[in-house]
Amino acid sequence: MQPPEPAAEVRLPAALAQEFAALSPEQREAAWHQGNLVVRAGPGAGKTRTLVARIGYLLATTSRHRSVAAITFTDAAAAEIGARLRHLGMPGGRRISSGTIHSFCLRHILIPYARFTDVPLPEDVTVCTNKQANEWWDEAALASGLGELRSNDRTELGKQRKMLAAGADPSRFNAVYRETIRRYQELLLQHGAIDFDAMPEQALMVLRTSPETRRMIAARFPHVVVDEYQDLGPVLHAIVLELLKTGVQITAVGDADQTMFGFQGADSRYLDHLEECEGFITLPLSVNWRSGCDLIAAGLRVLGTPRSYRAAPGREEPGLITPERADGDLDAHAALAVATARERIRAGTLPEEIALLYPNQGPLLDELKAALDDARLAYDAEKARTIPPGPMADFISDCTGRRLAGPLPGTSAPLPGARSARTVMDLATAWHRRRIDAGLAIGEDTPRRLARLLAELLDTTPRPQATDPADGFLDELVAALDLETLAQTSPDERDHSAINGCRDAVADGLTLAELAGGRAPGRIVLTTYHSAKGREFDAVVLPGLVDKHIPYYGWSGPVEAELRIQRRNFYVAFTRARHEAVLITGTRHTDRWGEPHDTRRSRFADDILGPAPAPGPTGW
Repeated sequence: MQPPEPAAEVRLPAALAQEFAALSPEQREAAWHQGNLVVRAGPGAGKTRTLVARIGYLLATTSRHRSVAAITFTDAAAAEIGARLRHLGMPGGRRISSGTIHSFCLRHILIPYARFTDVPLPEDVTVCTNKQANEWWDEAALASGLGELRSNDRTELGKQRKMLAAGADPSRFNAVYRETIRRYQELLLQHGAIDFDAMPEQALMVLRTSPETRRMIAARFPHVVVDEYQDLGPVLHAIVLELLKTGVQITAVGDADQTMFGFQGADSRYLDHLEECEGFITLPLSVNWRSGCDLIAAGLRVLGTPRSYRAAPGREEPGLITPERADGDLDAHAALAVATARERIRAGTLPEEIALLYPNQGPLLDELKAALDDARLAYDAEKARTIPPGPMADFISDCTGRRLAGPLPGTSAPLPGARSARTVMDLATAWHRRRIDAGLAIGEDTPRRLARLLAELLDTTPRPQATDPADGFLDELVAALDLETLAQTSPDERDHSAINGCRDAVADGLTLAELAGGRAPGRIVLTTYHSAKGREFDAVVLPGLVDKHIPYYGWSGPVEAELRIQRRNFYVAFTRARHEAVLITGTRHTDRWGEPHDTRRSRFADDILGPAPAPGPTGW
């Protein structure tokens, strides 16, 4: 039987009730479902909107003394969920914990409960930096006899470490790797530090060894909602299974077709396993609100797996698939990609709504940068123009977004790619909490007084433009809020260098829009298939579609398992397009070792465009 509409069951805040009324039928069904749930959300299906509505509904139907945990893949996704909930009139504070799996494990399991177990956690634990972690991995590898670490060693060590922590049979793994992992974990303990992988690993140990902790977590968080479940890996899955045993209700949102982090231990089988557990039902989100029917059908041809995805009702634009052929090596692909972007800009598309996507670092990226520089087209190579990670940098980013959005931020992000702007009181409360944790708060340090100080800083006129340089505002913000002192007292090592990292970024010309976490206005987006996940653009340009380059494989031929991974990655890249996907194909490329290859166009392009023409005098 169809459950009654939520408005008939419980009095919802007006904004949340309006949001439910605006949801599609399948979104609404997922949002108000009672019980354990797996949501299979295809590209452009309104996943975040549905997830936020579900969290709001769970908050509205749960005792005000209990909370909902929302576990996300990134800090930015967590902040976006919090901002959207506030706009829907839902309570913040202790009632909602929105953060990554690392944040949830550290704040809600390890710090409050590890000391009551035998799980080792330093008294004054600090979160180590990537540099420190790499140094300790190198030391552990030398001590174990593994020797100098290569990049594939680091990847495999991280993956095996997660699987071992989740309970995999140790005999399946290389003994030297196991010893390296053990020595590395000892070094963390010796230095009184913890890294990001250790947070869920040790939290899982606490849950497995302490039934009392499981009961207390269940009492505090009767509902746990997990986004991007397919990418969060074996330890998160094991934590979820432990919480299920104690009666916690789980909502898992994901898409097996968009699994992109298998090299870190992610596997869509964890999502499959969860929906097979007793008491779960699976609901699909099959309407693609992003793309037209032709783009949807083409994406499914690449995927090669039947799906019931369809375009939004009433959408007449089918979407455009534009094939282009590069006569030459990857430099010709880059030149054609840049010429395509220039044409779209002349036709009225904003530069920041055009994405040039590439699979990984290598010759194609080098050629794209060179072609953009030669054409004098501004672009955002996001790996180079970015602020550092961590809570302090996120706070700076949020303040910048609020400065740009104004005193009445709307429901959507003020800039392409940015999260929704936060209110001054939200920012003041976060700032106050950090000052208390650092021991810096004094008697008159109340959120209301801090909010007045923030308003004087963020609501002055005239309001800046998104394209204005960020250096002056950053200096003013750091001085007014004494962020240097706050950063140095943080237990998160990333915060200690965050302000200098932000200053280095703005010295390279970072705009206020970029400091706010958005796309740079007037700049074409140049990024990887992986980094494009979860985003959308008016036009997506995909150069380098030459077999043995995309997909990449050696002289012995493609390995089917690796081909499936690359096919999923390309599918994710292709489905970022709202209106147009441009496929740049060819028959020649030179690899990163300088070896030329004459081959055929990419099989992924064939999936979309049909079989390639027979080779002729021009090699096609």
